[in-house]
Amino acid sequence: MFKSIVLIMIEDTSNSTRLDATKLPFRVEYGYRIDQYFYPIMIHCYLTVYSHVTATVAADTFYFALIQHACGMFSIVGHMLEHIGENINENFNLKPHKMNDNDYNKALSCLRKHLHVIKFAELIDSTFANIFLVSVSLNMIGGSICGIQVLMNLNDAKDIVAPLAIYIAQLTHLFFQFWQAQFLLDYSVIPYESICRANWYYTSERCKKLLLLIMSRTISPCRITAGKVATLSIESFGVVNITLLFNSFSSSENINILFYDATLFPLTVSTCAG
Repeated sequence: MFKSIVLIMIEDTSNSTRLDATKLPFRVEYGYRIDQYFYPIMIHCYLTVYSHVTATVAADTFYFALIQHACGMFSIVGHMLEHIGENINENFNLKPHKMNDNDYNKALSCLRKHLHVIKFAELIDSTFANIFLVSVSLNMIGGSICGIQVLMNLNDAKDIVAPLAIYIAQLTHLFFQFWQAQFLLDYSVIPYESICRANWYYTSERCKKLLLLIMSRTISPCRITAGKVATLSIESFGVVNITLLFNSFSSSENINILFYDATLFPLTVSTCAG
């Protein structure tokens, strides 16, 4: 749709037939003259685009909601852990009875919640891992092709609008996926940091053992992966961008070299023959 709007702005309005063709979001073949049934074709094309965008937004919104829920649970666990031992003075009992050890009961509740959130994060990863592997792979291939098209048609603005719009949309879509995964990476270490800030030295031995269990599990943060191959994060998003740019430039240079060789070869042959 962005391509259609830009083309209408830069297109010569004197050619109405060509202007009608540029209003469509993509090229279609219906077996009829496009100017004869233009408006039904245009409505069908835009409804198709709308349904595809709606399905994509719905899936991504569901993914965002799951990630934010997991991050919120990690924050709740961290808040509870940070307030352990804050109401105890220097004369506390190192070996209280288990029923009277409030910090122990609170740490045990945090441990159970923490294990529940970790399992929930692993379910998110297992649900979207294969989808993200296909999505990242296709976006890298498609982004490289779009980058090649943009670099080969820099002199004609009308020919770079479509691939440039697709390229920007792909990068934006990838960024939101990697960005949410970075949230999970950051929030999953909050319990560890909260224990470090808490007054853990004012707790009983059994409570300290529970806190050590939570800290040992938090050392390995929860992550979203692409097919268990690559971890999604802002850092890996930068690697994907560099790969896309490198593939685009290298492929464009190879195509230009082949093009120049093909154009110079007949000249060489004709010169030798002369």
